[in-house]
Amino acid sequence: MSRLLFRCVLALFFAAFLSAAATVPAAAQGPDGPSGDTDGFEKIDGTKLAPATLSYDATIKIDGRSRDLSSTQTFTRTSTGGADTWTLVNTIETPGGLRTDSLIVVRSSLLPISRHLRGRVVMDLTYTGPSTAGGMTASGTMKRRGQSKPISKDLDGPTLAGGVHDVVAFGAMPLEPGFRAALRVFSPQDQSVKRAEFEVTGTETVETPAGTFETYVVDLNVGDGYITGTVHLRKTAPRYYVKWATEVTTGRGTRAIRQTLSSMEMQASPDAK
Repeated sequence: MSRLLFRCVLALFFAAFLSAAATVPAAAQGPDGPSGDTDGFEKIDGTKLAPATLSYDATIKIDGRSRDLSSTQTFTRTSTGGADTWTLVNTIETPGGLRTDSLIVVRSSLLPISRHLRGRVVMDLTYTGPSTAGGMTASGTMKRRGQSKPISKDLDGPTLAGGVHDVVAFGAMPLEPGFRAALRVFSPQDQSVKRAEFEVTGTETVETPAGTFETYVVDLNVGDGYITGTVHLRKTAPRYYVKWATEVTTGRGTRAIRQTLSSMEMQASPDAK
């Protein structure tokens, strides 16, 4: 593969990564998961998070070729429409330029309020609900290569927004070895809902450039095998991830991403363990 082609593929992959499970053609993706076939939303406690800036060293491997990159996440306490919220901004440096994924969520439940992508893909998405019946809606627009398309989806129940949102939400649960959860995740590209499965399989001491951490080892499976891998979450709250190893499997092959925490700045530490 030529260097130029590799850079183009890499840039497209990161646009996909920022959109989470949002780039597989609709024909290659499974249908919406059963609306009742999830559990764990009621166990999310977003108050366990804390303002922080997390930087990661990242490596992407596509068709046997690797590229070193970097990403930064910031967690900020905000107020949106009179409600207490978290604003999570995920920024990734790519050969094609800066990619940002900004997500605003309810501070306690971590349910999404809005999401905004900037880069090769530009998206503005608003979530409403849950209603008294438990449903949510997602609406907005996505623009790519100068073409804009509307997004409108009725969601059967509480649903996360993609990106790293599902991992953050799982980390806000009462984790212990053997703990499992299955969560809904909205994929804007094909306007479908994916099932994200998580399981704490054990504990491990992890050394990173940011320090040594006692972690929970979490296996994940999103979209019935579309994204699989393992993340290491801090055992003490806030349980942000310190190590990430996942693979994205499509009809064009498998792409691997590895991230390791390189620095962490915390403004406050919650009392919860």
